[in-house]
Amino acid sequence: MSNRIIIIVLSIISVFGAGSIGLVWMRMEISVVAKDCVELEDELEIVAREVHELRAQYSRAMRPSSLASMVNGRLEMPKAQLTYHVSEADMERRLGKSSVAKRSQNHRARGEFAGTQ
Repeated sequence: MSNRIIIIVLSIISVFGAGSIGLVWMRMEISVVAKDCVELEDELEIVAREVHELRAQYSRAMRPSSLASMVNGRLEMPKAQLTYHVSEADMERRLGKSSVAKRSQNHRARGEFAGTQ
């Protein structure tokens, strides 16, 4: 055999050998990534169960009966001496004729709203 044929055969063998080693390396990397994915899916399932349990606890805590039992005796109507009644005349006297409330009503009457022109 001539040197040329030997070089061609060795080149072909080395190309196919490098390709085979590359394929084996790729399969090993795929296995590592698949293992990591399984671990992450397991962790995701655990976290999802915890979130579901927390939502159930929140739902139980926000029931009207649960809320009523938590604030039992602490919520009541304010006493009459702590209640202040303000008349329209008092508002005008304290805020004046050009109050912010009156100005906002004027804008509403003209059809001017935030973000419109």
